[in-house]
Formats: sequence, structure tokens, C-alpha cells
Amino acid sequence: MRRRTYLKTTGTALLGLAATGTAVADDDRRGNYRPGGPWPGSEHAYNLNAYHTNEELAADLQRLDRKSDRISLTQIGRSAGLGGPIWEVTVGDGDTGVHLINQIHGDEPVGTEVTLSLLRDLALGNSKQVDLLLDELSFTVVPRVNPDGAMFEYDIDDDGTDEWIGRRTNTQDWAEGDSAYRPSYHYATPDDAHPGYDMNRDFNIALDADAIDEQDGSWSQSDSGVNYYDVEYEGYTLRSSGLMLAPEVRAVAASALRADPDYAITHHHQGRYLYPGSGDGNQPPKQTIMSVMPAYGEAYLDRSPFDFDGADVEQVVDPFIDAETSERSLQLNVLVEEALGQRGDSVFDSVTRYGYYPLWGSYLDTVCPNTGAAGLLYEVAGQTDDRGQQGFGQMVQATTVGFMATFEAMADGSIDDVDAEKYWDIPLTGDPLENPHGVDLPTR
Repeated sequence: MRRRTYLKTTGTALLGLAATGTAVADDDRRGNYRPGGPWPGSEHAYNLNAYHTNEELAADLQRLDRKSDRISLTQIGRSAGLGGPIWEVTVGDGDTGVHLINQIHGDEPVGTEVTLSLLRDLALGNSKQVDLLLDELSFTVVPRVNPDGAMFEYDIDDDGTDEWIGRRTNTQDWAEGDSAYRPSYHYATPDDAHPGYDMNRDFNIALDADAIDEQDGSWSQSDSGVNYYDVEYEGYTLRSSGLMLAPEVRAVAASALRADPDYAITHHHQGRYLYPGSGDGNQPPKQTIMSVMPAYGEAYLDRSPFDFDGADVEQVVDPFIDAETSERSLQLNVLVEEALGQRGDSVFDSVTRYGYYPLWGSYLDTVCPNTGAAGLLYEVAGQTDDRGQQGFGQMVQATTVGFMATFEAMADGSIDDVDAEKYWDIPLTGDPLENPHGVDLPTR
């Protein structure tokens, strides 16, 4: 049973909420404070009706497709568990290609909501901004990669009733014959009843499931018995590669190869962190609103926060991304930080740098080498099961500003004037804040 506790809010109203801020509950005013603001109480830890169900998302996309001849809507696959449709939307006639995916982790939904608003504007809008984007860019968008995780239900508040809350993985069994060993990124919910894949670990450098059998791959095992698939590729060892066992991942990989984009963007959520250096003097600590991350190659090896003596190059940077593409990736990240920073000393002036190293089963580190795309990963603060109504408007606004700043700069060519070196001035993500609900919050 799904318990619905809030009124459905339109995209326009949500942007208004983000601009004006949200109220603080009386209980929180009485002392339930943490650095960066009050936690929502346990009964207000999630807002189910702010997010589209799979059925609602499909209905909205199909409605846009009927109303506008600008977009093309295609079902490119189905999810492993629910059989939910995976949609691809293409729009725009420009020479610069953008591949955008959202909600590969089911408990990270804000990118889907913001992207749906963007698609409405591109499909139906008549502004100069819309004309610029349509004329200069070609978008290929997967609004929701993980229908299973987006609609997952469990009893988060121990009241005996399952709530729709979302989870990181899809819902898919692993069976002998799927691969030689059960891979490290296949795991279950705490009750072990619903196993599934972390699909941002399931990509493979080949972006082709049929080619994996021909790879020079081998298995390694940790002391605790966890199995990792390692690939020998062009003189490098790509540790912890994916096997493309999830149908959702195969659909996204095929979408990316068809699009052959100049830019690859993926939207995620992270836990909550303090903004480095905040809280000094008379100012209260500030919570990071968002972290951003590029994918870059050996041109920036010596700048990596994860470079260490004895590390293999492919553990530190993506050796298949050239210097020019790496620079464009950094420029994307700088654009987001500067756009939000223009709001002055506020909650939005707190973008941090998510330290980059390759994940050889991730979307960015497999799509970018194959297509020459510059990469950008968003990590907005808070998952559905640890961030409540109070934070939703801020997450929507931060993502909207970031999306539009990058898309407009791609379209008008001003991205070429961005100083990529400013990326290294963005502080690395600070100390984590306490998680009030005890929920494990992995990222990327």
C-alpha cells in the first residue's frame, strides 16, 4: 500500500518554492538543529507526491509527444523486475549532442523531475532561450533509467505499512550462468528479499554485452569473498568493470552509442556534507548544496586528489580521455559552480568538487571514452529516504540552474571562454553530516 501525504505539486510551483524557501516546522525550531539547518522530523523525512510514478511519467511524456512535433519518444527497454518502460526522448536539431540520463539510482529522483520540466519547455515553449537550445543542441534524454528502484516500497518508519520510497538498485536476481561469479555490485535489501544491481557499476568499456565474452577479463576476490571482474584493455587493467547484466544498462549503452554525444551528463544525489571552511568566525556552518564531478584523463594526472605512489594510471584518471575533452569536462563543472555562486552568500553558494577517479562500471567512464564526450556528474544533496519536503525545492532549483547554465553555454559557444583551471579552486567535498535515519548512503 502506498501512503500519500502531500498534495501533488506542479513543476512551476516547485520552482517558486525553491526561489522563496520553505518553512521550518515548530518542532525543529525547538532545538532539532544540525549544522546547515534543521533536520526534518522522522514523520516528514520524505515527500512521495513530489515525484512522478512510472505511470505518471509515461503519461506526461506521451502527452508531450502528442502535442509537439519537436520531440521523438521511444521505449528503448524495460526494467528487470517491474517490466517498467525505459523511455528515450530526442529533441533539437543542433550540431552539438547532449546525452542526459537520470535516476540510475532509484532513490535519486530530482534529475527526472527537472528534466521533465526542461522537456516541456523544449517541446512547447516559444522563448528565445528555447529557440537557441533547439537550434544549436541535439538532446538525447533518458528521464528515468531505474523504474524498479524508483517505485520500490518498504517500511521506512516501522509502522507496519510499506511506503513507496525508492531504493538505489533495480530488482533483479543473479543466477549461475549469468556470469562466472556473482559480481560485487549485486546485493539485496536488508531483509535479503529483493536482490538487485547497482547499475552505475554494471557498464563495461565495450558498451556491448555481446562483446564481453570476447574480452580479456578475469575475476579477483576480496578476503571477504566479494567478486570483482577486471578487464585488460589497451594495456590497462580496468578493475571492477561491469558485465552489463541489467537490461536497463544495455538500453542506456545502446542509447549513448546511437547519440554519439559531445557531452554526457548524469544526475545523482549524495549524502549531506559540510561546506569546507564554513562555520568559521561568527557564521554558522553551511551544508553543501551540490557536488560536481568531471571525467578527465592523463593531462590532469598530477592534479588528482587520488594520485599516490605506486598507483596505476587507470586507477587515478581515465587514460582514454584526451586533453581537449578533459578540459571541456572541467569547463562544464566550473559553469555549474559559477552559476549557483552568482546567487551570493546563500545555500546555493556551496558547490563542492566531488573527487574524481574512474569507476570502470560507471556510465561516465565508459560512455566518454567511446564517444569522445565531455562528462559531468551531479551529486545534489539528499536521497528520498533521508531528505524531506524542506529540501526538495532547493534540490530542484540547484539542478535547474546547473542544467540551464551548461546548456545555454554549449548553445551560444560561451563554454569555450570558461577558464577550466577554476575547477581546481572549487573545494573538495567536506565532512559528512550525521544521518538521522541511519540509512546507508553510497554515492555515484
